[in-house]
Amino acid sequence: MKGYLQKKSEKTKRWKQYHFVLSATEEHLYFFENVRRSKPKGLIDLNYSSVYPVHDSYFGRPNCFQVVVRALDHLSFHYLCAENSDQYQEWMRVLKSYCINTKPKKGNLNNSLKELYNLTITLLDARRISLKHCPHPYCLVSLNDIKMSRTACSEAPDPVWEEEFILDDISTDINTFTVTVFNKKRNTDVEIGYVKINLNDLAQGDTHNDWYTLIPSTTLNLRSADNDLGSIRIKCRFLHEVIMPVKEYSSLKELILAKDFQTVLALAQVCGNDRVPLAKSLLNIFRTCHQEAALLKTLNDKEIEKEETVGTLFRATSLATTLMDQYMRLTASEFLQCAIKPSVYKIMDSKQSCELNPTLMECLAETDTNFNAFIQTLEEVIDIIFRSVDFCPRVLRYICYNLQHSVSGKWPDNENVRTRVVSGFIFLRLLCPALVNPKSFNLISENPTDVAARNMKLVAKVLQSVANLTPVKESYMEKVNPFIMKNKQKMVEFLDELSNVPSLSGVEPDDANVLPPDSVRDLGSIHYICAGHLPELQDMASKQPYLKKLVAVVEMLNIHKKHYKGLM
Repeated sequence: MKGYLQKKSEKTKRWKQYHFVLSATEEHLYFFENVRRSKPKGLIDLNYSSVYPVHDSYFGRPNCFQVVVRALDHLSFHYLCAENSDQYQEWMRVLKSYCINTKPKKGNLNNSLKELYNLTITLLDARRISLKHCPHPYCLVSLNDIKMSRTACSEAPDPVWEEEFILDDISTDINTFTVTVFNKKRNTDVEIGYVKINLNDLAQGDTHNDWYTLIPSTTLNLRSADNDLGSIRIKCRFLHEVIMPVKEYSSLKELILAKDFQTVLALAQVCGNDRVPLAKSLLNIFRTCHQEAALLKTLNDKEIEKEETVGTLFRATSLATTLMDQYMRLTASEFLQCAIKPSVYKIMDSKQSCELNPTLMECLAETDTNFNAFIQTLEEVIDIIFRSVDFCPRVLRYICYNLQHSVSGKWPDNENVRTRVVSGFIFLRLLCPALVNPKSFNLISENPTDVAARNMKLVAKVLQSVANLTPVKESYMEKVNPFIMKNKQKMVEFLDELSNVPSLSGVEPDDANVLPPDSVRDLGSIHYICAGHLPELQDMASKQPYLKKLVAVVEMLNIHKKHYKGLM
């Protein structure tokens, strides 16, 4: 396997793109300055390496993973980042077959069985955190000694984070997780205290919500009177699941892919907190079969059907909106590269502020200069977006066409609804978030300056108003309303053109070159969700007989899983 990945420099801490080549015979991962170079810049020996994912929160960007080399008592960390989710999954799949912590065990009699370890950690809040030692606390989560995720910075003495980290498919060598509290400082952050939890102490599948006293870090010099650093509240759930051979899930897969979508619609009603993993597994299965358009169209139509007012359409979080969010993230990378990335780089290169809020300006005399720069930036940003239609994935454009068709049929007298239903996804959930936080969409590798970040936030705010076909409300932003009025009709035409894909016949799937994911794992995940909501499904089946087959299949799979667990 070979391809481009970004690698984080150990010295400069900056990301740089290299061309990576995996040598299967030597079990070495070479990296080169570019594809034309014959001499490698370096190599990673996979014979002494372990591979682990990295949560999006750790670097503030997605699709990162780490290869950890253990040589004697020395650890070296190689942080790598793929361009998109599909490339990330493929690199992880291939590397796992070579790295020592994930390499399949020889002589295993149950190679058809797969074990899945999932850990969900929610860092809620803390109390009595020392103002003296830790006025600006944040938390870092490690599995064993491998750093995985981090929270945002909060304020002592009673910080609130409420951040959830879903760590899927962790390797079997992990036996503890540690939450370390740091004090954020301008130069070097200071480690204050930690809590270590043994996974064997957690009851399988149960949710634990407890307060833990912070243990002072050895690097912190404390007097005995200062030993009480406070406590932190952690909610966690550890799950060890067995994935059966794929043939066991054939009946479940048939029900999921049925053209009436009754199973999917039933799961949409009961999934609750399992909405995100359910959406992820459904997308993987339907994308493999190139049926994602039908899935998204059906779920969206059901949302429109049950909604009474236009104002609340797709505003609540549901399986439909979660699927759309995940699908756009998976497939719209090229669209974002063309529609947003050039503007992000230009804004980052400029030192000119676009600030119009007088309470945030150092000198009010700069108002006109800032305004002129703001309007010029807006003109350039929206022009690039309007010229990027052809880079939007065809399947996504087809889904937008169906959104317009459905809402026009339900609210024929509302002339703006067909524009707003598409802008609610394309702008509110994709383009504007990418502009506000370009690093989290892999558009940039380093954090923007405060001025650039503020400028991008202001631009996104106005873009959303144009997409909503409404003026801005803040008094200091009223000078921008003529720009909004001037571009309203252009916005309508842009979204109509983007949505002008009434059929997918003859169109090659956007992800035709994507290797199919591990569908058996996704089927196992859906079975687990069904089993967790079996009482609700049984109750629904008593009123909706067509769900009786789903209930029977889930009950059968539960019995088979007990049998397989007995063989391990």
